[in-house]
Amino acid sequence: MLRVLRHRLAIALPLLIAITPLPVVQAGELQLALANSTCAAMQRVGDLYRASHNVELNYTCKSSGLLAKGLNGGALHADIYLSANRRWMDFVVDHGLVSLDRVSSPWGNTLVVATPETGGIQQLDWEDLASDEVGTILIGDPSTAPFGRHAKEALKASGLWERVRGKIETRKNIELLAEALGESGPGTVGILFKTNLTQRLRPLLTVDKRLHKPIRYYLVPLKSAQGKPAVTDFLDFMHSAEVQAIFESEGYIVSGS
Repeated sequence: MLRVLRHRLAIALPLLIAITPLPVVQAGELQLALANSTCAAMQRVGDLYRASHNVELNYTCKSSGLLAKGLNGGALHADIYLSANRRWMDFVVDHGLVSLDRVSSPWGNTLVVATPETGGIQQLDWEDLASDEVGTILIGDPSTAPFGRHAKEALKASGLWERVRGKIETRKNIELLAEALGESGPGTVGILFKTNLTQRLRPLLTVDKRLHKPIRYYLVPLKSAQGKPAVTDFLDFMHSAEVQAIFESEGYIVSGS
């Protein structure tokens, strides 16, 4: 009888192992706080990363200032912060949320003036923003959105700000501005990053980079994420040739740092 039981067990055990589901390996999770202007490119990066990593990526895309304030106030929690300008990166450094020596700046951008694809304005010089041909100028909120801060800086440096401020309308983030500009009528232009032009928009001119501070992006892990292996691995990936190629294809100015 004992010999029979052993024989049956020898047959049944491999079958039992074959049909017993393997334990599910829990995916890692990363919280990414991203400047709105980088969200589309970062989602492409995330798709590429997840193709070879068992990790869940959660994206929070807002203006750099709103992200920085949220991180500092505790309303937002993140493992990695990506800012569209130095001012808000300095803010999180000064408040002890990140370490300055962990900050990198891999990409830049270009500021352009654009109009709706079906708009009436066909050509425009920078000085023409003050002309009757332009009735409304959309920019980002300079208090929190870096692309709006750069636009205001360029207008002030060229002496146009006081002449056009009555035409200025602001939007909280670059996606809202691109959407509003695409739906606007003749006589409306917007100042935004080149990388956020949509098919509904037509660029009219590139803003002279001498009129504003360099447009750079700043990437850093939060101190609260120290010791999290997934953070280190993801940041290494962010500086890879594959990721640089994605940002370059999106129109960013790519430079190692």
